[in-house]
Amino acid sequence: VYLGAAPNVGNTYRMLEDAHMMPRQAVDVVIGLVEPHGRVDTAALAEGLEAIPLNEIHYRSVTLREMDVEAILARRPAWCMVDELAHSNVPGARNRKRYEDVLEILDAGVSVMTAMNVQHLETLNDAVARSASTQIRETVPDSFLRRADEIVNVDITIDELRARLRQGKIY
Repeated sequence: VYLGAAPNVGNTYRMLEDAHMMPRQAVDVVIGLVEPHGRVDTAALAEGLEAIPLNEIHYRSVTLREMDVEAILARRPAWCMVDELAHSNVPGARNRKRYEDVLEILDAGVSVMTAMNVQHLETLNDAVARSASTQIRETVPDSFLRRADEIVNVDITIDELRARLRQGKIY
């Protein structure tokens, strides 16, 4: 689990960097879903890695794209990258939450690299609401982290975060 200390610190980018090393070591890795949020550098880093096509789900006269768990399970890679762990799937998707998708992939014997930010931990919800005056609606149970073999803490300094904001790298 690549755990961002705050939004936009680069946990997705770091996950992709690490994933690029895996094929060099003959490790089979695919992208189940990576959300670059319009960041050119992140999208470019995803290039060269096999990506499982996303499912298209029609909802309220709009076509939305979600991770295709069935295709991942059929492909059976050794490792699968899944971004935005706290995401709520669109109604009609296989599971209600993306972390439930990840649990299903793990239960099928596929290892997962995933990214999330610390404010999405369920037990921190009240503290985030008090300190940031905002309610985080998409959360992940803390028990999910206890299942992780490794947690990579991703953080940058306030000055670096401000520089990224000025450069337009923060959505």
